[in-house]
Amino acid sequence: MKESTMNELNLPSPAATVIVAAGRSRRMGGGRNKVLNPMAGRPVLSYALQTFQNHAAVSHVMIVGREDDREEILRIADRYCPKAHGLFTPGGAERFDSVRNGLRALREIAPAAVLIHDGARPFIQPDHITRSLAALSHAEGCVIGVPLKDTLKETGEGSSVIQTHDRTRYWLAQTPQTFRYETILNAYEAIQPPPYPTDDGQVLELAGKPVVMAEGSYLNMKITTPEDVALAEAILSIQTRIGESFRA
Repeated sequence: MKESTMNELNLPSPAATVIVAAGRSRRMGGGRNKVLNPMAGRPVLSYALQTFQNHAAVSHVMIVGREDDREEILRIADRYCPKAHGLFTPGGAERFDSVRNGLRALREIAPAAVLIHDGARPFIQPDHITRSLAALSHAEGCVIGVPLKDTLKETGEGSSVIQTHDRTRYWLAQTPQTFRYETILNAYEAIQPPPYPTDDGQVLELAGKPVVMAEGSYLNMKITTPEDVALAEAILSIQTRIGESFRA
């Protein structure tokens, strides 16, 4: 994004990113952090890092990872995202703890806004970043997502259907999830789990602050299983052949 375009949109500045890369990758298997695994010849984590590096609204990128992965993560960051140079903080027992560690680590930078993104989502697009930051002009938080396509059924004991819901009211949440920095940090500090919120937007909801949805992309998938890697590599192959990025 050009600096002039960013100014016209009046995006909050500076904006920083917390990339969560501290998962245990249980469903991936192999005992290795999935975001460090290769995908089309480069680490999964590198794709998201490069997108944030190339977006003019983002000044710093804080990576939250396992201590055992620190050196490898920082090597990847130095190659694909100089904005993340030296910016690493250890993760916690749960994703909630990892995000809170990342937010705390940004205190000295004190950004106006922060985007929280899963390192296992390689197909984030510049438009996702821009839309979510622009939404902060009328809300305290914004969650990127997509409207539900399929019929949503609620079940009870024995998998019996209790109710079929109106799918037009439901979205599938993705990342980035974007907030005024001080607002989301205070919301995280105020919660004492368990139970753990299921995403960052819920943290702000529990604090009684407004959260809005912004359109993401059905291709903004999260790499969780080996099948996901195969699908993502197929998407990248098509993307390379047509010579352009998929966009929302």
